[in-house]
Amino acid sequence: MTNSAFGAVYGVVDGTAYPVCDAAGYAPFGFGYRRCGGEQLTTEFVKEFLRTVWSRGIEFTTLDLERSEKLPVSPRTVIDDNIGFRQGP
Repeated sequence: MTNSAFGAVYGVVDGTAYPVCDAAGYAPFGFGYRRCGGEQLTTEFVKEFLRTVWSRGIEFTTLDLERSEKLPVSPRTVIDDNIGFRQGP
């Protein structure tokens, strides 16, 4: 594996550079050692959120809405904003 001046990592085989993956896809926090510092904060937030959901018995439900708003969740994915939650017994 070789590092470029920009922090990108790539493989070199017989003197030819090849990308680590052909299509990087959606990478909101970047790749490699130059990832966004907010990645760890977000990871800890999500872990705490899931712990709270589990410990309080929160259940996610699909809301019966006449029209729900479209919500982008990644560059190529849009979902209906029709998910709610309630605290279980």
